[in-house]
Amino acid sequence: MDAELTWSRVMARTHAAPDGFSATQRAESHFTTSVDVGDHIASIVMARCLATAQRHGIDDPWIVDVGAGSGRLLGQLLGLGFPGERLLGIDVRPAPDLDVCWIQGVAPECVPRFSGLLFAHEFLDDVPVEVVADGQVLDRDGDVVGPADTDDLAWLRRWTRSDSGVVGRRRDVVWQALTSRVVAGEAIAVDYPRGLPVGHWRGRRTTPVAGVDICAGVDLRSCRAATGGRLVPQHRMLADAVASDLQEAAELAVLRDRDGLGAFQWLITGGTDEHASVGSPA
Repeated sequence: MDAELTWSRVMARTHAAPDGFSATQRAESHFTTSVDVGDHIASIVMARCLATAQRHGIDDPWIVDVGAGSGRLLGQLLGLGFPGERLLGIDVRPAPDLDVCWIQGVAPECVPRFSGLLFAHEFLDDVPVEVVADGQVLDRDGDVVGPADTDDLAWLRRWTRSDSGVVGRRRDVVWQALTSRVVAGEAIAVDYPRGLPVGHWRGRRTTPVAGVDICAGVDLRSCRAATGGRLVPQHRMLADAVASDLQEAAELAVLRDRDGLGAFQWLITGGTDEHASVGSPA
């Protein structure tokens, strides 16, 4: 099989290469996420962090934002009063001009162990996938390049009941590694449902070619099977949010839209050891 042609290789270049999209572009210049619609997601993240800290007896909880981009969420958390010395952003991009901690690197390998809340918002959709049809791996042009890996076929048969689809097995492995970094606390992944690789460029969905953002939908059911946890649609996560003015009402309507951002799934998973010692990332 010519690995140069597979979707997994194309996506890896897009998000992990020094000259790829993620390392050279500001995400918000090309697409909008829920984090860009007011600070409602940040409010949930902060509230859940404080609640999990109380449950697990964590005196100084951290919030670790995996795939932090330009630091938009971290900046909102600062504005809400969360201490910057316990905010950590992780991304292939360099650190933004914010009074927070930052690790420039590729997750999950560079994520330290810590106590508090890990938040991976639209991160897993960047983790490379293979696209398979009738047991054969397809390249980005839809041509067959060789037989699928037997483990990938087993994953497809479990989650799609067929030999065709987008293989999310690598996302399961990455999510399991991320949750293992949480000594005590909670890990949350937020992403959109299953789907083929798509491209984004300057606010529009486009052909997934070199140079643009390339991502693929995430089957969080399989991630949950790997780590446990529960799945909650975003519109339910925001069910109790109250708007203070017309602008916030409009923002919440967008975030709750069941045909749009409201259909995103939140996978909420507990830490690996509720009774372990707590402290800063190490």
